[in-house]
Amino acid sequence: MSANGKMFSFVMDPKSPVIKQVWASAMELSEQCVVEGLSGAVPPTEIFMDQDLGQQDKDEIIMLLGREINRLSDFEIESKYKDAVIMNLRGELAELSQRLSETAACGTTARQSDRSALKLQGLDEDNDLRQKEIESMKSQIDALQKGYSQVLSQTLADRNSEIALLKNEGEHLKRDHAITSGMVTSLQKDMTARDEQVQQLKEEVSQLKSQNKEKEYQLEVLGSRCSVLKEELRKEEAQKECREAQEKELKLCRSQMEDMEKELKKLREELKKNSSSQSTNSKTLREKSKVEEKLQEDSRRKLLQLQEMGNRETLIKTNLERAVGQLEYFRSQVIKATFGKAKPFRDKPVTDQQACMRESCSSSDLKKEVGFLQHLQLSPPVSGLQKAVVDILRVSLSWLEETEQLLKDLSIQLSGSDKGFSLYLIYLLEQYKKIMSQTQELKLQVSDSRETQQFLQQEHLAEKEKLNKEKLEQEEKLKVRIKQLTEEKKVLETTIAQERNKAKEALEGEKRRTREMESHLVSQKKVLEDSVAHEKRKVREVLEAERRKTQDLENQLTQQKEVSESINYERLKIRDTLEKEKRRIQDLENRLTKQKEEIDSKGQKEDILNNKLNTALAMVEEAQQMKTAESLKAENLSLKLNETVGELKMTKIKMTTLEERLRLQQQSMKTLHDERESQKLGFEGEIMVYKEQIKQHSKTIVSLEERLFLVSQHHRKIEGEIATLKENELAQKERVLQEPSAGPPVDSSTKESACDHLIDDLLTAQKEILSQQEVIMRLRTDLNQAHGRMSDLRGELSEKQKIELNRQVALVQQQSSELSMLKVKVAQSNSMVEKKDRELRLLREALRTSQEKHRPHPSLEQKSRNLSQRCDISLQIEPVHPDTFSSLHEEQSFSDLGAKCKGSRHEEIIQQQKKALSELRVRVKELEKTNSSKRLQLAQNGQLPQTGLFSTGSNLATEKSMKTDASDALELSEKLYIDMSRTLGSLMNIKDMSGHVNLKYLSPKDREKVNHLRQKDLDLVFDKIAQLKTRLQRKEELLRGCEQELEQLRQSKVSIQMYQTQLAKLEDDVYKEAEEKALLKEALERTEQLLFQERKLNRAFKQQKVNHWPLRKIGQLTGSGGCTLLIPVLGRQRQVDLYEFKASLLYRMSSRTARATQETLSQKTKKKKEIRIPERPP
Repeated sequence: MSANGKMFSFVMDPKSPVIKQVWASAMELSEQCVVEGLSGAVPPTEIFMDQDLGQQDKDEIIMLLGREINRLSDFEIESKYKDAVIMNLRGELAELSQRLSETAACGTTARQSDRSALKLQGLDEDNDLRQKEIESMKSQIDALQKGYSQVLSQTLADRNSEIALLKNEGEHLKRDHAITSGMVTSLQKDMTARDEQVQQLKEEVSQLKSQNKEKEYQLEVLGSRCSVLKEELRKEEAQKECREAQEKELKLCRSQMEDMEKELKKLREELKKNSSSQSTNSKTLREKSKVEEKLQEDSRRKLLQLQEMGNRETLIKTNLERAVGQLEYFRSQVIKATFGKAKPFRDKPVTDQQACMRESCSSSDLKKEVGFLQHLQLSPPVSGLQKAVVDILRVSLSWLEETEQLLKDLSIQLSGSDKGFSLYLIYLLEQYKKIMSQTQELKLQVSDSRETQQFLQQEHLAEKEKLNKEKLEQEEKLKVRIKQLTEEKKVLETTIAQERNKAKEALEGEKRRTREMESHLVSQKKVLEDSVAHEKRKVREVLEAERRKTQDLENQLTQQKEVSESINYERLKIRDTLEKEKRRIQDLENRLTKQKEEIDSKGQKEDILNNKLNTALAMVEEAQQMKTAESLKAENLSLKLNETVGELKMTKIKMTTLEERLRLQQQSMKTLHDERESQKLGFEGEIMVYKEQIKQHSKTIVSLEERLFLVSQHHRKIEGEIATLKENELAQKERVLQEPSAGPPVDSSTKESACDHLIDDLLTAQKEILSQQEVIMRLRTDLNQAHGRMSDLRGELSEKQKIELNRQVALVQQQSSELSMLKVKVAQSNSMVEKKDRELRLLREALRTSQEKHRPHPSLEQKSRNLSQRCDISLQIEPVHPDTFSSLHEEQSFSDLGAKCKGSRHEEIIQQQKKALSELRVRVKELEKTNSSKRLQLAQNGQLPQTGLFSTGSNLATEKSMKTDASDALELSEKLYIDMSRTLGSLMNIKDMSGHVNLKYLSPKDREKVNHLRQKDLDLVFDKIAQLKTRLQRKEELLRGCEQELEQLRQSKVSIQMYQTQLAKLEDDVYKEAEEKALLKEALERTEQLLFQERKLNRAFKQQKVNHWPLRKIGQLTGSGGCTLLIPVLGRQRQVDLYEFKASLLYRMSSRTARATQETLSQKTKKKKEIRIPERPP
């Protein structure tokens, strides 16, 4: 729907490519009317585009479409111009609302420039008025310090005039607000008309979008089909990569099998090395003996070091005992000094307490001191002063706590050393300076943002001109693009046919490859199973061989055990050998377990390889299934492609004409969407501001209710005091009537005046309560109004500007009302101060007159003292509360104003409020100082004369005696302190002790200085004690470490002795075994020699038997009978020779063994001397 009343509808048939364009109205644009922006009277026409139309008809349709495109472009330009006008109007409205919120002094009209200048002048006048108010407040503070009555009367008159001026200004502001509300309603009507036009344009855009979405959907379908084809090609490439990865895994399996074979070879080599390592163990034992000799030498050195450490320990212990004795002596002196005869806290003068009050401290420290003062038990003349001081300290404590809470609210962190009211104010000033700098930076940023907005507007106009030029260029490009698309379709059809053929060939080749891979994997699986079985057999054989070896070793051990049972003397030797062999067997068993674990790990690796093979086979099967599925998909895709090619031809022609329109429309929609989002964010921010305001109102209501409760308690206390005073007055009157000397009527008149003043105080307090209740009711109404505004905001968005104006007007009214309230409260506080001063003067005069005229009984003295003390205390306390309440209320009102103020001048208002807060705090401090000084003067001037006039001579004597006792106690305490400090300085070598001065004859300023010096001395002493403690702790730690080392050395001594005995046994066994082996070798050699000699002799006898020539000679000599006699003689001679030979051999053997044993014994003694171990008895 266009602005001229025309409607366009494009209908698309999915079956036949027909474009239907309908003109619903009875008007049609001609070419001239399009250029001039006028519409001609042409009857409605409907044009249908069919496939059977001729070229002339098509050309006519194209011309009509071109005209419509030009017409739509004109409408778009008009809509953009209107959008720009709307944006400018909205900007003007925003500026008007900001000016109203900042100053609440808008002009009658927003269009005229003269009235805007008047508004700025009004704002400057407001600033000047506020600055004048601030200056007047400062002058009032100075006047309060100098004088009371004259200055306050002048200031009240000035303030009344200012209040009248402010009322007139408020009436002017109300009139201006009524005028601005009328202007805003007119602007809102214009906005509604323009919003209706925008909605019509949006409906046209939505229709175009729906058509574009249908065409985009068709394009997405075609794109998805093309993406599916691309994904199928990618999957084929991924399958090829998977096959290559499987081949790589098979190669890795083969390499792992080869590694397994190499590891088996390594295990066999390790078994051989184990046998060689057993031989090396014997060598290591000899080396260990040498190492043990060195250990003995080291142990002796350590013994000497231990002796030296013991000497050092004794010296350290003596030093520690001396230090402990000195500390105990120091402690005893400190206890005597602190808890001696006198307690200086009770008898200190008031000047010392004032010096403590001037020192900087935190709220927690002040609380502790106040508690300490309360619990002090003092005599009745000093107890009144005690109560007054406690009340003053409580007031200062409340101020300190409030300042600390303010610092915590401002998120200012304080260190432990930062204490005192002055430091807190310094922190607040620093925070105020930071906020001022931030506000200046924000102002600069706002000015920069305005400049950037102007620059962006200029750029936006330039971009519009560029877009119009680009439209014409893009229309020409579209015609060229249509021709290119027709050519590309033909090329795509040819490429698709070629790709189909290639895909079929690739599928057949991959099927062949998969079959070959399956056969190859089956063969590899069989080979792997055979190799694994062969390796398992080998490992089993190795394990069986090792088991046999272990069995042989066990048999040998059993044999050795049998030998040990038979030989008692050699039991020790065999036990040692058995232990060694057991260790070796354990080592062998450990190695066997390691080998078993390695075999298990190899088996696990084989299982992993089998699993991998199974997974590879499964992957191959899945690949085959995927190929079959892909072949089916390819066939389906080929059918779908034929269908999509026909649809592409129809859609591309339609999409080219509408792409540019869509872009322009999308840009316009984006701008509208951004505007809506910005509006939403603005509404959300305003809602958050309202919520914060509601929270602050609730907090103020709670605080005011708390104040009401406190004020009510205070008034109850005053009423109770009044009742007690009346009862005391009645009792005194009865006593005075009974006595002969009756008091004058002046006392009764003074007391009645005091009661009247107290009643006046009650009435003023009740008025204050009523005023605070009114404030609470106002705040509750404000809360209800805020809730109503929240509901309006959540409703219709078109009423936003009205709500903003109402809110800003309400804020201005609240500010003016709060300013008036503050001024009223300041006036009330000043009037209360004047009343209290007058009451104090009247009471003093009455008391003096009553004291001068007659002095009552001593029984009435104490009651009169108590009454005067109560009156003084009540008079000292009562002027504090209204000031504190007024200052607190003023601070909270200023904080509420700072939370409520919003707009472009938000920062300036916050700065002004912060300045006012700082000035109020300065004023409160000055009032505190003046009140505290006045109270002390009153206490000294009012109470001391009472006690002086009412007390008798006995009281003066007791006071003098108390003063003398206090001076004596001061002298003793000062002497003790000086002696203590000197002894501590001499003991701890502290030369900077500067507080050795007597406080008795010093002024308060000098006493403060001396106190500071003494505190420094105490800090030095504490630091020195802390150093001594750390040194003692370090020495104790060193002693503990030495004791632990000594215990370790003792344990090492025992272990060394055990090792020495074991070494001696091992050496004896080794030497005995070596001797036995040497003796056995020598005996074997000798037996071999004897056997060799006997063989020689046997051979010689055999040769003699063979040679008969000597027998023949004997036979010739003796005849035939002599032969029988010679044979036995020769046998006897042979036996004798053999016995003699054996005897000689045994003698030689015994002599050689004796020599060998002597040599071995001499060697042992030499080695034992080298080791320095005592010899055993033979």
